[in-house]
Amino acid sequence: MIACVYCGQEMTPLIEEGQTSHPSCAPPFEPLGNEYDPFAAMLKHQLTEIIRWADSWNPRAKQVEIGPSEIGDPCDRRIGYRLGEVPPVNTQFDPWAAIVGTAVHSWLDQSVRLWMDCHNSEDWSTETKLSINKFVQGHSDLFWHEQHTVIDWKTAGPTVMKKLRDGGPSDGYIIQTQIYGYGYERAGWPVKRVALVFLPRAGRLKDMYVWTGQYDRSVAEHALGRMYNIARKVVSLETSIHPHKWEQIDAVPSNSCGFCPWYNSMKPKEEGANDRGCPGR
Repeated sequence: MIACVYCGQEMTPLIEEGQTSHPSCAPPFEPLGNEYDPFAAMLKHQLTEIIRWADSWNPRAKQVEIGPSEIGDPCDRRIGYRLGEVPPVNTQFDPWAAIVGTAVHSWLDQSVRLWMDCHNSEDWSTETKLSINKFVQGHSDLFWHEQHTVIDWKTAGPTVMKKLRDGGPSDGYIIQTQIYGYGYERAGWPVKRVALVFLPRAGRLKDMYVWTGQYDRSVAEHALGRMYNIARKVVSLETSIHPHKWEQIDAVPSNSCGFCPWYNSMKPKEEGANDRGCPGR
C-alpha cells in the first residue's frame, strides 16, 4: 500500500505517477524560499474551508436520485448503492476539479445564450431539464437544433485528455449522451447525433477533444433496462435487512474505485461489501 505522506491514508487511485500525497492534503506551512510562512498556511486553510463549505451546499453534492451520468457505470454495485440510497462513505474527495467543471459549465451556458442574443439566433438550447422516465431526471448541457445534436460539456485533466486521444471516451460517457438523446426524443425533439466535448483544464482551446456519434435509442433503453434489473436484485436480496448481501451485487473493480462514493479503503477484503461500503479492488 502506498500511503499519503501527510494524512497516512491509502493513495488509491494514484492521481499521477510519483505523487506522494492527496491533492487535498497540504504541508503544515507554505514554503517561502528556505523558510515557512505560517500566515500563508493559515490563509490557505481558511480559504480551503470556505471553498469546501460552499461546495457542500451545491445541489450536486446533495443529489440522492441516480442521474444519467451514473447509469452507464460498469459497476453494478455502485449503481445499486445509489438506487438503495446507501449513505456514501468515501466523502473526503478534493472537490476542486468538480468546482472548476461546474464553473466552466456555467460560463459556457451564459456565453451561448449571449451569443444567441447578439446574433438573433434560436438555433441552440442551453441547459435543459429532461424527464428520462418517472425515476430518472437529467440536465443536458446543449442542443443544436440545426443539426439535431445533443452536446455534453466535459472538463478533463492532462491524463484524461491523453487517454481520450489514445482510445476515445469511455462507454459510460457515451451512454450518458445517448440517455440525454432519449430524453429529448421523449420530449418530442428530433435527435440525430450525440456529442461529447472535452475541454482541457490545463491547455488551450486547440486542445479541445470532440467525439460525435449517431443517436441510438437502443443504447439508452439497454442502459435503463440494466438499471431496473439491478434495482430488482437489490430489492430481492433485501439488502436493507441483510446488508452483507451487497457482496452478491456484481462489482467491477478498477482504478476508478477510489473515486466511488461507497469505496471504503479501511474495509478488509475478506469482509466484503455491506452498507458500510465496498473494499474495492
